[in-house]
Amino acid sequence: MGAMRRFTALALLFLLCAPTAGMAEVVLYSSNPPDLLDMVSHNFEKQSGIKVEVVRLGTGEAMKRISAESANPLADIFWSGDVAVLEAAKANFMPYESPEAKNLPEGYVAGDKRWTASNTQLMILMVNTKLVKPEEMPNTWADILSPQWKDKVVMADPAKSGSAYAQLYGVYKLYGQEGLARLADNVRVLDSSSLIYKGTAEGEFAVGITMEYAAYRYIAGGSTEVKIVYPSDGVFSAPEGAALVAGAKHEKDAKAFFDYLISKNVESEIFTKYYRRPARLDAADVEGLPSSGALPLLKDFSTVEANALQKELLSKWRELILNKK
Repeated sequence: MGAMRRFTALALLFLLCAPTAGMAEVVLYSSNPPDLLDMVSHNFEKQSGIKVEVVRLGTGEAMKRISAESANPLADIFWSGDVAVLEAAKANFMPYESPEAKNLPEGYVAGDKRWTASNTQLMILMVNTKLVKPEEMPNTWADILSPQWKDKVVMADPAKSGSAYAQLYGVYKLYGQEGLARLADNVRVLDSSSLIYKGTAEGEFAVGITMEYAAYRYIAGGSTEVKIVYPSDGVFSAPEGAALVAGAKHEKDAKAFFDYLISKNVESEIFTKYYRRPARLDAADVEGLPSSGALPLLKDFSTVEANALQKELLSKWRELILNKK
């Protein structure tokens, strides 16, 4: 009888803890910050009744896991990573054209519809105004390539950081191999992106090449020593996106979540609270930041081309750094 009671208790516990059959749910793999993921998943569940199970991991790790699970997918959707990475892994994603995609700029949806941009990272110059006088302020990428900025500019390692590689590719698009050589000669390369914006904000470095949202967090937090410069010779805009996993077990619910992620209200809320610039041009502006339409974007910046050139450019970069004067 004791064994029977234990069995009955365990069976009851299983029934109480097991998910309700047919309960709507979505499994999300994402590299976004935990607080952002909490906000989006909780608000979506409240609005739709669909539960979002979040698995947080780096973009590279997520791509490896999705590939390894391709015969029996455990994730339904990935959000968000550089679209060049999603393009390279697109065999593991299904085509989907969200009704919200009509509000995105040209090139922000894959040709085969296997990924869609949800936001974009703007590569800018973050300047510490205690270390840089107004008359010395750099206004272009060309400015920081000049000899006067040698060892005064920092960037992350392009071999380790996707954003740093986007910066490297952007300089190459503007100024070719000569531009890369001058950049390598001038900059100090640090191990991670976080060291760039933290060190610049704290006055350790005069100028950091970084992302708009990372720099603006300090300004929004009250820093009077941080200035964002949008280089007039071209701001680099590197879109990040979402993609539905091929063979997703909760395809219908995942599509509903996908549409939610790129809706105007959600992109506006993420921009307002986390300063991550939306892919949509009709999203709400944030006070203190220029509207997307007013930015001097580098028109021929292509993350797909950047991905294709990555081995070549990183090889050249390593050579330049090793031979640095």
